[in-house]
Amino acid sequence: MKGKKTTEEKKEEVKALLYINPYISQREISRQTNIPLTTVHEIQKTIVNTDEFEQVRTQKKQEFIDKAWNVVQKALVLTEKRFDKALENEAEFDLLLDKINDSEMTLKEKSALLSKLKAIEMTNIRDIAITLGTIYDKQALASGEPITISETTEPTPVLIEELEAKMKQLKQLISKQ
Repeated sequence: MKGKKTTEEKKEEVKALLYINPYISQREISRQTNIPLTTVHEIQKTIVNTDEFEQVRTQKKQEFIDKAWNVVQKALVLTEKRFDKALENEAEFDLLLDKINDSEMTLKEKSALLSKLKAIEMTNIRDIAITLGTIYDKQALASGEPITISETTEPTPVLIEELEAKMKQLKQLISKQ
């Protein structure tokens, strides 16, 4: 025995959800619209197999590709700024580390020095790099481009490791006081 007929308004809700997010699950549509899962399945079948829906899906995919590429470009600019700042401040960083080893410094002086070091520290670069890689991969996949892993010959990973080691060393020195 069949239940009550689904209204055109409810069908339009399903259609709207599919147009907003072509990859939304039937279960999520059912939850949001309070329509039984089997009914959602039937409505989705009639919508998904249309040229109009395919055009919307293609448009949404292109919008994602464009937005992802924009984010990748911003992350690259941010990363470049962080690396430039780290390279500019590397010598100063070493001098400040040498000062912190000076046993005649008071705890207050060491704390002030730590504040200076934090100001030139390259923070969250690893998070930026991971985010950048993830977004780039998703953008490349959506564009149909191959994703390759290549080895870089740039010294940036070494620089990051050195800065992180120096910050750890500095924190250890301060915590001993």
